[in-house]
Amino acid sequence: MPKFRVGIDHNTCQGFGACVELCSKFELSDEDGKSHVEGAKKLPSGEAVELDELECHKEAAEACPFNAIHITNLETNEKLI
Repeated sequence: MPKFRVGIDHNTCQGFGACVELCSKFELSDEDGKSHVEGAKKLPSGEAVELDELECHKEAAEACPFNAIHITNLETNEKLI
């Protein structure tokens, strides 16, 4: 069972790119100019991926000036970011 959920709120994301600079798991889309995280599934307001381990995801989320990236610990349901 995955331990973490990394989500991007595309209503909040402005495509600033800080996450892309810090973590190769993120990329900016040419289509919508928003950040996307590797392996994510689309949601109504963005996307999310569930992971066993966080790599550089936390640093990327902390660097987002718009607070568009959220990380949740699925074991405790605690919102980390």
